[in-house]
Amino acid sequence: MNKTCTQCGSVFTQDADELKLYEKFQVPPEELCFKCSQMGRLAFRNERVLYNRKCDFTGEQIVSIYSPDKPYKIYSAKAWHGDSWDGMDFGRDFDFNRPFFEQFKELQAEIPRLALINMKHENSEYCNMTVGNKNCYLVFGGDMNEDVQYGTLCMHNRDSLDIDVSNRNELCYFMNDSHDCYGCQYTFDSKNCTNCYFISDCVGCEECILCTNLVKKKYCIGNKQLSKEDYFARKKEMLTGSRKRMNEIFEIFLKLRANRKVKNYHGMNTENCTGDYIQNSKNCINSYNIDNSEDLRNVLFGVETKDLFNCTYIGHKSEVNYNMMATFTASHSKFS
Repeated sequence: MNKTCTQCGSVFTQDADELKLYEKFQVPPEELCFKCSQMGRLAFRNERVLYNRKCDFTGEQIVSIYSPDKPYKIYSAKAWHGDSWDGMDFGRDFDFNRPFFEQFKELQAEIPRLALINMKHENSEYCNMTVGNKNCYLVFGGDMNEDVQYGTLCMHNRDSLDIDVSNRNELCYFMNDSHDCYGCQYTFDSKNCTNCYFISDCVGCEECILCTNLVKKKYCIGNKQLSKEDYFARKKEMLTGSRKRMNEIFEIFLKLRANRKVKNYHGMNTENCTGDYIQNSKNCINSYNIDNSEDLRNVLFGVETKDLFNCTYIGHKSEVNYNMMATFTASHSKFS
């Protein structure tokens, strides 16, 4: 069935399987296209803009996603999770003669808000939308990292810097959409690589520089095979440790990457999945950046999830959810 998005005016399709999901969750079909639906949820997520302000409960100076001029009551994590206040104290009768969202807005303005969503961390105060990080700084939406700085949506990494949407890497720098790598720098859309520099769309490579679209190669520069001795001699000449030299090589790499063969689909170990950047998953339709998940539809970023529909940034054992945003270990929920 074709529909017209009430927000942007584009025409989109809701097929029979999607309409069955609306029936399953007992909600009316969306009037928004996929893009506008995702934008509506993302409007509620300030992920990486932090402010200094005071906790409205203790008066101590804290880091928060809310600036001091915002009208909300903001509590530190310790105060918000503590037993010194009760959310039920803010209860009020619902007025059926007034609009729901008007009253919901008033309730939101009164109930204390958590300064940051940064749970079970150790020495990682400047992180947000995160769980289980240790010795991390400015990591956003990334969990279970240790000794990581400047990362977004990165999971289970160690001793790494400037990594985005990359998981299970160690001793890596400046990477995007790369997984299970060790000692790599300037790495994009690659997996299981070791000691590689300026690579894109490579799998299982070791000691390669300025390479694209290689699989299980070793001692290559510019997609050309070298002897071990020649490779390390040229590597020493190229990677001098100079920032100027690295910038020059990066410019060469960008031109090389622009001419690479681009995969139509970045997926691995998937069954009946559509979208992109999906790993170890099954029955994920029109979904993106998905890992170890099953039975998803219209989902943007899901990790270890099952039975999600129209959701954004969901992870860690969440199941049977509709129209959810930035949740984990949540089940059987709607409109969160």
